[in-house]
Amino acid sequence: MTRVLVVDDDTAVLALLDAVLKHSRYEVVLAEDGRVALDKLDASIDVLLCDKNLPLVVGTQVVIEARSRFPQLTTVLMTAAPEALALSQLGLDGYLAKPFRSNALVVHTIESARQRRKASLERAELEMQLAATRSELEKRR
Repeated sequence: MTRVLVVDDDTAVLALLDAVLKHSRYEVVLAEDGRVALDKLDASIDVLLCDKNLPLVVGTQVVIEARSRFPQLTTVLMTAAPEALALSQLGLDGYLAKPFRSNALVVHTIESARQRRKASLERAELEMQLAATRSELEKRR
């Protein structure tokens, strides 16, 4: 079962996402701020769904720290501010604008982000294999 760490300081948003994701058969872990999120983050978490504006540790810092600890982690940032392009440098796998247009969009965004993360990891693996093959061919020349 896919484990999602949902981070938001708005308890109503946490409750909504908890219900939506559990209904879609995700295992959900909730955190109300960035510090709690980083404490709950471990290798069993598959997806980080994090609000950008959080108390104590801002969402962008949570994403950076989470990705440095667990490079394979799928990351989705939520925000009411339309800054998706500026946030692309964080290496996000997905972006979810608030307020959510539908519950189905939340699930679709997570699944799309998981597919992007998987493709990115596979591409990196293939690039490493190609570099190793090129190096081996150079040695044989």
